[in-house]
Amino acid sequence: MDTHDKSGLPGPGHEKVSEPPTRRGVLGLAAASMLLGGAASASARAAPPVPGSQRHVIVVGGGFCGVTAARELRECGVRVTLLEARNRLGGRTFTSDFAGHQVDFGGTWVHWLQPHVWAEISRYGVALDETPGAVADRIIYLDKQGRRHETTAAEQWPRLEKSVSDLFEGGYSIMPRPAEPLADATWMKADTYSLRQKIDATPMPDDVRPIVDSMILAWGNAPASEVSWIDMMRWYALTGYNLTVTNDAVGRFRIAGGTKTLLDAIAADAAADVRLSTPVAAIRQFSTSVEVVTEGGEILKADAVICAAPLNILADIAFEPALSPVKLATSRQRHAGQGTKTHILLEGEYANFSGWGPGDDAPINFLLWEGAEDGKTHLIAFGPSADALDMNDTNAVQAAVRAFVPDAKVVAAYGYEWNVDPYSKGTWGVSRPGQLSAAIAELQAPAGRLLFANADWANDWRGFIDGAIEQGIIAARHASKMLGDTK
Repeated sequence: MDTHDKSGLPGPGHEKVSEPPTRRGVLGLAAASMLLGGAASASARAAPPVPGSQRHVIVVGGGFCGVTAARELRECGVRVTLLEARNRLGGRTFTSDFAGHQVDFGGTWVHWLQPHVWAEISRYGVALDETPGAVADRIIYLDKQGRRHETTAAEQWPRLEKSVSDLFEGGYSIMPRPAEPLADATWMKADTYSLRQKIDATPMPDDVRPIVDSMILAWGNAPASEVSWIDMMRWYALTGYNLTVTNDAVGRFRIAGGTKTLLDAIAADAAADVRLSTPVAAIRQFSTSVEVVTEGGEILKADAVICAAPLNILADIAFEPALSPVKLATSRQRHAGQGTKTHILLEGEYANFSGWGPGDDAPINFLLWEGAEDGKTHLIAFGPSADALDMNDTNAVQAAVRAFVPDAKVVAAYGYEWNVDPYSKGTWGVSRPGQLSAAIAELQAPAGRLLFANADWANDWRGFIDGAIEQGIIAARHASKMLGDTK
């Protein structure tokens, strides 16, 4: 059954993916959405008061940030209308069927070091699964000439830890409070280097460098020349400057049944007026209210708006008054996240391993073993750029996998095209050199009755599900207090 609508986007309810969206179809939709761009007049106009006496907030965006904000507002007695452009909730998380299992094509892994998502997991009693390959004993890696090598974690890990420590030398003094980016500006002075500059300048053993290169590129999900060294240091800092803990935190635990299990629980508690397939064209702010204009021409009024749209599409919404110059410029520049995440099914049962491939143009930087059963092996592959690998071309995926597993036969491969999805235009938020220090304060800043919330500018686990939940909570509390809540 084909569960995609004519836009090529996933159908409601996170149903089975039967056919990947075509590049032409999704690109066409992306181009159409660009017609929304531009800011309207900067002058605020008077408008009729919002009908009714109950406080009303519109939340734009139905990812984890938006649904969390909606729930928090409901608990404060605020009526919420939640507008989501896609025909499903979840934003850049998306649970669907692959090879008979519920898997996540977007955000996946969670950890007890991530306080906001872990609190939600505990609140709803959500079960966890583990990704076996996160702690693989066998390491297969490619050198810069593409030659295959095999080693063990026991042999390489202490040396990897030393090299990563050298890569982020001085991290504690530069970033002593990684969860409070605005509390200490020390790190801002170092936000000038790209990850590539630092990797190339850091001495490492020849048989360690390609693995470190591959590992850090997988973190950034973009060419290292486009990724802020400071932003990747933040991952390392948030895990106590310990590579073993970092590896555990970003790739081991996942929500049983997929992220939709937790998302659906939060959304049910929110009890918001949810309107799917409702892209927003404009947001207009007045002296005592805010209007949201949908692409279909409907005008909705509220006391305040929480815009939970990703950084990369803020510029596609017409704001009145206009977005601040920093918000607008940063959105147009976009964050660096642009890589691929591909679920792969191989013929045959292969033993647990991890695969590492260096280079900004590599089709695969990280190959993660997800399990083997019934004569098949499930892998997840990450690459730095959508241009380097067509995730839905079985032959191309097979060629890339065979660099690590020479006899691999790919039965199925699927990756969602987040980069051409008009409502994300990128993967998880990763800052470019200088971008974070120049923009994070302004991206977080409210503008009157309009609040901005998204994982892309979170304080703590930026770019993660945890960061989305953090921002949803902060925005909801701000909105509620602004509208007269005394909690």
